[in-house]
Amino acid sequence: MNFLCLTATCLSLAVGALSATLVAMALPVPASALEIREAEAVVAVMDVLTEDMGEPMVTDAAGIFYDYDAYSGALIPDAGFDRAGWIAAYDAVAAGYLAMLSQAEFDAIFTGPLARLEASRLPEDQKAEMRSQVDALKAEAASVRAIGAAHAEVVRPLEGRLRVLFGSGDAQ
Repeated sequence: MNFLCLTATCLSLAVGALSATLVAMALPVPASALEIREAEAVVAVMDVLTEDMGEPMVTDAAGIFYDYDAYSGALIPDAGFDRAGWIAAYDAVAAGYLAMLSQAEFDAIFTGPLARLEASRLPEDQKAEMRSQVDALKAEAASVRAIGAAHAEVVRPLEGRLRVLFGSGDAQ
């Protein structure tokens, strides 16, 4: 594989990782406000599931974690959630976390992949296409942030744990 193909592959993976990390294609606005006990329960379950799976929390993975838990244990039902309740609470926590980030932290999520893209030797037309994809992901992530503003204060006490769960840093 030549360097150009390798670079294109790496950048495609980076864009895909951004997509998986940030985009909630159909993130619904929860019917009711997130309660701290629900947020604490989601974080407690995710402390275990992220360790078991070796994967961080991402905004659109509530169903994946629910399905994993259904086969490997029953943490989610034991925490009082059915599938719909889990997805609503998980999505609210994830969106609240994203809303809680400063604008600089939010922008920094995109800085690394875009810098790698610009440093690559890809043809300009491929770079333009990938920039467009990242711009779309950023717009979708901004929508998730807007939805999450309603939940940011509820999840704020869990910020340190959420940073670890999302792979954003050490617990504070």
